[in-house]
Amino acid sequence: MASFALMSALRTQWRRATLSAVLLAATASASCHSSIAPPVEVGRSAVALSGGPNTSMIYLARTPDGLLAIDLGWWGQSRGLSNALKQLNAASTDIRWVFLTHSHRDHVAAWREVRHARFVLAASEEARLFGQSSHGGWIPRWADRVWPPSLPRRGDVATTGLTTDTTFVFGSDTLHAYLVPGHTPGSTVYLFRGVLFVGDAMTFSHWGGFGPAKRGFTDDRSLAARSLTALWARLPTGAVRYVCTAHAHCAAFTPDFANRLAK
Repeated sequence: MASFALMSALRTQWRRATLSAVLLAATASASCHSSIAPPVEVGRSAVALSGGPNTSMIYLARTPDGLLAIDLGWWGQSRGLSNALKQLNAASTDIRWVFLTHSHRDHVAAWREVRHARFVLAASEEARLFGQSSHGGWIPRWADRVWPPSLPRRGDVATTGLTTDTTFVFGSDTLHAYLVPGHTPGSTVYLFRGVLFVGDAMTFSHWGGFGPAKRGFTDDRSLAARSLTALWARLPTGAVRYVCTAHAHCAAFTPDFANRLAK
């Protein structure tokens, strides 16, 4: 029995190390530098940074209808979420809404802590969230085979599946959801309080700046680029002040910013 337990532990460690090495190598071209000041408003919103090969962000905001979260992070998400909630003098039970940009493992890890909330995501992404469909990008697909992610099953969380761009009103706050398929079938970006939360529909690197979704992680990079191009005309004029990726890099939004991304 002891020998079996040891072998099982060694296999677990090997799979975890292998997954970490592959993902670290794959994300080496992306910046891990974080610039998260724009979305943070003292007393109104907070950001938690979770670990993994590339920092993943959880955004929290207080609204008249309770707290909302955008994405749910990855490794160490519980501690990061707890710290962010303390900044808002709140508890995880105060989170009423969760808006997911997509279902890759590095953006959904805290689902258990907020399973009581309403989860909003694209309808075409739900099967991925519940582990009923495989990811198209070869890196997440391979990673899921080596180290299966811990995902909810249908019935574990209540979901609202979006089939078109949708607006949510929380008292004086408005959140706009825009479908931008390509990185995954249901990739979605959210515009809230002047910040465009783009998930992994955009990436950032020091030498390339902002650009479309990364190859290897993405189902259809050509579609992802076309979705970004189509997005700009759908945004309310003058409403976007900052853009934040799901990996915690934020920058001021300018016409030049949109033009460079639309190429």
